[in-house]
Amino acid sequence: MYLPELPGLKNSSKQTRVFGGLNETFGCTEAEYAAGENFSSRDFPALSTRMPRRKLRDLDGVDGMYHLNGFVLIRAGELTYTPDSGEEPVTLSGALETGKKALVGIGTKVLIFPDKKAFDTADHTLTALGAAWGGGGDAVEVMPCDADGNTYTVASWGGTEPEEPQDGQVFLKVESASSPWNADGVLEVYSSSLERWSSVTLDYCRINAEGIGKDFADWDTVTVEGSAAAAADVCEDLDGEKVLYKVSEDWLMVRVTPGGEHYYGRLLQTGRQAVWTSLDGKTTQSYTVEKALQCTRRVPDMDYLTECDNRVWGCASGDNVIYACKLGDPTNWFSYRNTAADSYAVTVGSDGNFTGAATCMGYVLFFKENSLHKLCGTKPSDFQLSSLRCRGVAKGAAESLCVLNETLYYLSPEGVMAWDGSLPVKVSGVLDAEGLAEVQRAAGGWLDGRYYLCLWTGEEGRLLVYDTERGLWNQEDPGSGKQLEMLSSGRQLYLWDGTALWAAGPARDEDAVMAEETGRAEAALPFQLVTGDIGLDQTEDKYLSRVVLRLDAQPGTWLEVWASCDGGPWEKLASALAREEKEKLCIPLVPRRHDTIRFRLSGTGQVTLRSVSRTFAAAKGGL
Repeated sequence: MYLPELPGLKNSSKQTRVFGGLNETFGCTEAEYAAGENFSSRDFPALSTRMPRRKLRDLDGVDGMYHLNGFVLIRAGELTYTPDSGEEPVTLSGALETGKKALVGIGTKVLIFPDKKAFDTADHTLTALGAAWGGGGDAVEVMPCDADGNTYTVASWGGTEPEEPQDGQVFLKVESASSPWNADGVLEVYSSSLERWSSVTLDYCRINAEGIGKDFADWDTVTVEGSAAAAADVCEDLDGEKVLYKVSEDWLMVRVTPGGEHYYGRLLQTGRQAVWTSLDGKTTQSYTVEKALQCTRRVPDMDYLTECDNRVWGCASGDNVIYACKLGDPTNWFSYRNTAADSYAVTVGSDGNFTGAATCMGYVLFFKENSLHKLCGTKPSDFQLSSLRCRGVAKGAAESLCVLNETLYYLSPEGVMAWDGSLPVKVSGVLDAEGLAEVQRAAGGWLDGRYYLCLWTGEEGRLLVYDTERGLWNQEDPGSGKQLEMLSSGRQLYLWDGTALWAAGPARDEDAVMAEETGRAEAALPFQLVTGDIGLDQTEDKYLSRVVLRLDAQPGTWLEVWASCDGGPWEKLASALAREEKEKLCIPLVPRRHDTIRFRLSGTGQVTLRSVSRTFAAAKGGL
């Protein structure tokens, strides 16, 4: 009689040497971890703790940080600029209002909103972007002039020129004797060398007042309001947006359209009272206007700013408008002269408030929670706006916008997105979607191919790190403070945790100018890692009988290994300490019988997990 021979179950083993990152979903594999802190993919395929941060200085109350040829720090209304060259820091006290700032750089200037000021890193001066004069009782004289800014006094007027004129004599040839100062007259100047009269065109206007041109410059566009020119019938278009063709400390020159019964005359306005005098000084008339004359170089209120192609771009949710400044000139936002250097403005039709702005791949991008507005072109005549209905930037996440390796990363209401010029793609599929949806504020930064994203939900903070080259997520501690600001200089990532300024990367040359001494590294780095459930992919015939961890530990590292069987309490399995030298640790673990098991690795110091070996034994005894 022959009986069938059943093959016996033999022990099997698996080894993991390529580790993934954080995976908070049910799809967490044995090479990933379900929860943890302060691990990094910097030594991929091994799993290492992150590099210790270096404390540069104690710092509280930061309103804004920016890097442009140096480190710009704004706190409590005070601006401090520390040049990269190592020169002495520059401090401007009381120059700004307190509160959160939006900063953007163009050329050597850092623009500061909502203060609407610009700090020049070259000459270390802080100036206002806008400018205004008037509105009070100052005396202002308005009179026509030629293209060179010259004004004239008429010696005589009539229908025909005098018979024996003097060289340089000024004569006004009129069409009607009843209205001699009408704009249809022709101003003439006699030249004895040419022995003839030459006409002079007065299609410009000079506005004379003490100090009126102090804060303005040639080719500025200003808004003129409250002039008595229309009431006095001098001209109709002096009020409005005007280009300053010439500027002196005490006068401005703008272009006007000649017209009116009293064009050829001087208009002296003091507050709301105005007196018009003819060019020969013999005729006067008085007028009253609603308000005093005022000249203003306006800068719009904007929520978010970015720079592209030597222009600063901004958006305003109040009127749903996107603005661009004049080419290379952030002081002029309403300059429309039909040139390639003009300012630009466009109204968008999408619903909701703007949530962020950025520049990527040569495009200017403005986001709302459910839409993206993309602007392209090289000059106002060919700027094109295209709108896309997609997952935009979440409310409060404008600072999460970060360009890294030609890709724009940001936090949307549905997760972290990556935009490379086509459509946004979600890259946070392994993260807890519900936790990302509850974020109230987010800030981003980058360093060495990694995207740092700090999330705040109420009083709790969380710092996630995305390795863009490998597509792996990790989590780091956000610091001891209750907030976190980040600034990427290109070579370094600075983090402010509410109490101190830290450098996240290796020591760089520019760190020395920011550090009070040499920068102090973190003394003891706490770390923790919790695996997902192990054993879900095994049959009932086998169980995990032995685990061997192989790690590299730096001097002073202390660690513990815990296990939780079938969702039960944590049980300590092993501990280790690397004393004075770097050690290679081999930690064997023999857990009790279980269906599924989780491991927790915790401690302080620097470790690198090199491999995990798992041995599966046959389940006997009817189990």
